[in-house]
Amino acid sequence: MNFLSLAVRTKRTVKETGIVALPLSAKEEYYLEERSKSVLSEPSYTNRRVTRQKNNLTALIDWCQITVKDVDLFTVITDILKIPLSLMELQNKGKGIAGHELVAGFDNIKILKPTGKIQYNGFQILMSGSGCRNYENFLVINKETWFDFFARVCQYHVNFPRIDLAIDDHKPYLNIPELIRLTKQGLISSQLRNYSENASGELSESIPVHKGNTLYLGSSNSDFRIVFYEKGYEQVEKFGKELDRNWNRYELRFRQERANKVAQELIARRDVAEIAMSVLNGKIRFLEQPENKSTSRKRLYPTYPPWKLFMQDIEKIKLTIQPQKKTLDSIWNWLESSVAPSLKLFSKIGELDNYDYIQALIEQAKMNDTQIKIFEDYKKSSKLPITERSYSDNE
Repeated sequence: MNFLSLAVRTKRTVKETGIVALPLSAKEEYYLEERSKSVLSEPSYTNRRVTRQKNNLTALIDWCQITVKDVDLFTVITDILKIPLSLMELQNKGKGIAGHELVAGFDNIKILKPTGKIQYNGFQILMSGSGCRNYENFLVINKETWFDFFARVCQYHVNFPRIDLAIDDHKPYLNIPELIRLTKQGLISSQLRNYSENASGELSESIPVHKGNTLYLGSSNSDFRIVFYEKGYEQVEKFGKELDRNWNRYELRFRQERANKVAQELIARRDVAEIAMSVLNGKIRFLEQPENKSTSRKRLYPTYPPWKLFMQDIEKIKLTIQPQKKTLDSIWNWLESSVAPSLKLFSKIGELDNYDYIQALIEQAKMNDTQIKIFEDYKKSSKLPITERSYSDNE
């Protein structure tokens, strides 16, 4: 679906909106066009030993937050991130985070500077899950991996406030409601002392509709937390996608010192499986009731079989790259469900009145700042190479 065809054109100027969108130079246009051709023609990056990922278990960088000190903004953009300057939106009006304001961005790749009491000479790079998928477009363009990126970043004066490793399970090995049951019954051996759960659903006149479960191990304020949840249900809720009941996600969330250590281990090992196994083996084990009821020490309890199988197969995990461009799925789903019926009504009435009500609406409409930004982000994203495949780094 070409969402650009849905965009409403506006005559508002840069001066009116306050948005700075630098045009691509002829050289950059040519570079991106050529890279697009080469990406489509190459089955894999054999010089980097990158192959398609076919396993039921895959791993992703799903949050990356970096503080870089003693550098200017343009060094962050062009040297650290290696994003063409013309693709970045400067003087970005988007939302920042506590103690920081947004100064530049490309879709969900954000660069912030400190404000108020938090002062230092530098910037913070913030990439949420979707931001990481955005950035993987540039990793593909530059023929790099996340390992290469972290190695380059660590040449500067940096700190990692947060890194998330996400394990996607499409088998699935684990059943989230069952993990919640085991946790409540104390059939878990864990160094993480806090747990919480979240279940969502919808009441109907017949039976309640299940909409996903989540298990949190560790405090939200701690430097490490594990989250198990039913990703397929989340995608239905957020984007209206078709339900995939066989998609779970297990997130390892690292903060501060632990995040810095993970970054260094990713650079040194270039193997996400070792890190995931080391963390999970040291932090958690789901258990079964022992046959001998007098056994009281949990270290003597047998391991819950699905967890044992999961831990056996996790050693096969590779860090994947799944580049994604800007999509307007959530807006489109809203249009389709809430607006389209009314549009069809006026289209039918227009046939009777010999008047195009829909076109009249479009011509009279004015986009607000948020909508203009969405359009600008989509326009920039459309200039990136088409990368529909998933890759995994086998180094």
